[in-house]
Amino acid sequence: MKSPFLTAWLCAVTSSLVAAPFSDLSFEAASKQAAQTDKIVLVDFYTTWCGPCKLLDKKTWTDAAVIRLLEQKTVALRIDAEKEAALSKRYKIEAYPSVLLIKPDGTEIDRLVGYCEPTTFIENFNAALNGKDSISRAKDKLMAVGTNDPSARMQFGVVLAQKGKDAEALTEFLWCFDHGLAASPAFVGVRLSFLLSDIKKLAAHYPPADQALESRRDERQAKVAAGSKDFSTIQDLIALNDTLGQAEKNLAVFDQLPAGSQTRGVISPLLTDQFLEAKRYGDVLQGTDGKSAFNKAVAQFNQMLDSLGKNNPMRERMEVNFRQFTVKSGAHSFEALAGLKRNQDGKDLAGQILKFDSSQDTHTLLADAAQRAGNADLSRFVKQ
Repeated sequence: MKSPFLTAWLCAVTSSLVAAPFSDLSFEAASKQAAQTDKIVLVDFYTTWCGPCKLLDKKTWTDAAVIRLLEQKTVALRIDAEKEAALSKRYKIEAYPSVLLIKPDGTEIDRLVGYCEPTTFIENFNAALNGKDSISRAKDKLMAVGTNDPSARMQFGVVLAQKGKDAEALTEFLWCFDHGLAASPAFVGVRLSFLLSDIKKLAAHYPPADQALESRRDERQAKVAAGSKDFSTIQDLIALNDTLGQAEKNLAVFDQLPAGSQTRGVISPLLTDQFLEAKRYGDVLQGTDGKSAFNKAVAQFNQMLDSLGKNNPMRERMEVNFRQFTVKSGAHSFEALAGLKRNQDGKDLAGQILKFDSSQDTHTLLADAAQRAGNADLSRFVKQ
């Protein structure tokens, strides 16, 4: 007789298994069986560390309607992409999960990338088999919201890239970078993060994408070197160099600017992390002791809270985020003072920072900053 513990363990294991009818056949055998039964091959390319893959297992592959669909129309396989590298390379798998719908002769019908909840999966699966692949669906969504929507065009570009339409994907991405901000000011954060990441990912196998990034970097670099104070241009330059893996060029541009120039004043706060990494502490402080800059940051923090109002549902969350940002800005100056061995100024600034936020996290942040700067005395001073 099984013990209650063993029974419970077996139930837990069983419930965690993927219930959908995935076969243990090889890809070649599955293709042969699909041809004999007038079905297609469905391959779920996953990895053991992929969170969305696990969600697909838990939510979608266990759904009764999805199971029926796969039983009726597919020979379904789950393939660890890292173990079946040759097959993954053949179908250019670059993101997980990637669920491919494949004809028995090996021709790809469509691919569904990322987690897809059951209803959406069924809709997309049926649409693909009826001739509406992911590109067609993405284009329909784009046309529905309008081609001036940078988020929609970016998503269209992502789908094009997933389907191997590299040139077309780059065209969409570059429109978003060059014109997206004018079309939608709210696109600013995505433009310099996720969009640049997508272009760089494309560049890994499509060199014109790297060339496009470099040409835009060079254009902005020339403007900044000539003294442009436009914040957007400077921000673009730094983000492009970071994306290209050439962050050192940001410091090179800064060093070419005349001392005391207004452009230096605009660009220097954006290079704080690089200055600290290079131990260029004087460039962080810009001739100050850091206290006035921190007081200004605290004043801006208080103004932000006042503008939100006490009953704003976002107040608590935004207060936490802005408090962390304010503390971090002070910690940068503190690290620079520590690196220059200006210990009394460092103690004074640390006192201001800890008066603003005396949490253990802040003590640890300051201690770590002093330690990085090689100042054990200030590190001990701020430890709790």
